[in-house]
Amino acid sequence: MTDDTMPTDENVLNELDTYGPAYMRIAERLGGYDTTGQDAAEMVELLGLQPGTTIVDAGCGFGRYCAALQGLGMATTGIDISPAAIAEAQRRCPGPRYLVLDLTQPLPADLGPFDVLVNVYSSYGYGATEAEDLAMLRVFHGLLKPGGWIVMQLSDLERSRYRLRTDEGVVVRDTNGVTETLDVDFSTGRLHVRYELGDDVVHSRIRMYEREDLERMFAEVGFTDIRGYGDFTGAPKRPEDRLVLVARA
Repeated sequence: MTDDTMPTDENVLNELDTYGPAYMRIAERLGGYDTTGQDAAEMVELLGLQPGTTIVDAGCGFGRYCAALQGLGMATTGIDISPAAIAEAQRRCPGPRYLVLDLTQPLPADLGPFDVLVNVYSSYGYGATEAEDLAMLRVFHGLLKPGGWIVMQLSDLERSRYRLRTDEGVVVRDTNGVTETLDVDFSTGRLHVRYELGDDVVHSRIRMYEREDLERMFAEVGFTDIRGYGDFTGAPKRPEDRLVLVARA
């Protein structure tokens, strides 16, 4: 399945506002946001964070994770490339600081450094190339204080294989009124999903990685003490789980 008519920014696989209000309505219907408060509390416990810890949510969407962490006493900043997403964050989750910035590019020198950077709900793998993804990871490292934490949660290729049950072809599935048409190339990690819910139609493109490749990329940009889990409690990773990677800058 291809769709060459969909315009994209030269540095990213999707249009800037792809993950704006229409996608948010779809993700909510799919239950993608149901465990936000629990996930945030478990992450705080996993890292032993104290009130006042400075956290940046890289790819914050409408600010749900920022707001949950702020409610737990953290000092949070949300960054997203999408003006539409940041507008939703300011409307739906006021309190944290929100900034429209491109995480594939160098960021303002006075931004940070932070104690913790979070990148959750598969908000990584959107660079136009693997080199762009690596550049973004390098930017993440630069946002952290020495010894600061990065916490990344995403669907790796192991989870995709488990959920799709196939190594080739298009998979169509319906969940709570959302029709998802998924086309994945396991040789490149590229996944194209067409979501449809009523009048909302969203095309999402992402590059997924094997766990060992992500760990190698983390090490390449300078992260150490790299650990992998199956959730924010620190449970072992199972094939059906999203991968949670934790490391030190």
